[in-house]
Amino acid sequence: MCTLVLAGWLMAVDGHAQTGKTSPFNTIGEGFKKHPEKAIELGESENDEPGDTIDDADVMLPPADSLRAYLPMVALPLKRISVSSPFGLRMDPMDKRRRRMHSGLDLKAHYEPVFSMLPGTVATASYSIKGGCYVTINHGFFVCSYLHLSKILVVAGQRVSAGQPIAVSGNSGRNTTGPHLHVSCRWGGNKGKYFDPALILEYITTQLTNK
Repeated sequence: MCTLVLAGWLMAVDGHAQTGKTSPFNTIGEGFKKHPEKAIELGESENDEPGDTIDDADVMLPPADSLRAYLPMVALPLKRISVSSPFGLRMDPMDKRRRRMHSGLDLKAHYEPVFSMLPGTVATASYSIKGGCYVTINHGFFVCSYLHLSKILVVAGQRVSAGQPIAVSGNSGRNTTGPHLHVSCRWGGNKGKYFDPALILEYITTQLTNK
């Protein structure tokens, strides 16, 4: 199980990213502009709890120009990024007799701080049987979930900045063979289709390199 730590301060909800507990080593951007489309509703049902595996039909490729157009402020989710298992079809580590679609990226992490990659609002901070302790953040036109956490540092409805600590990585949940961070992204909200989080990491790395 994980520990849920309530934030010691409240942040005003407005159209700009909140300042404060950000991590300057991996953050870039001037602020967060709201996307003009209808905001994604917070919360998710039991059937939409994040997990490590998905069906092929639940995968998509975001529009080519969307990432650059709508991601004005970015940060890396960990101090060091090392992918241990990519998005897509792979041998299921929980059942090596079958291949299944991996819903996100597994990043090497051993009980270390996890940072929000983008400004947004915490949609869910909870626990699921497969994904363990997890945080899902609503970024306006897609959501990102961080799974298998050992500690949660935010609460549902809280505004977060890019680079703000949101959790501590861990090994919670049924679908894990050791400590790591699983990151998954869904276009259009909790019921949207999954896409490769490597697209986000690639964009973030490019922005950080060029700052």
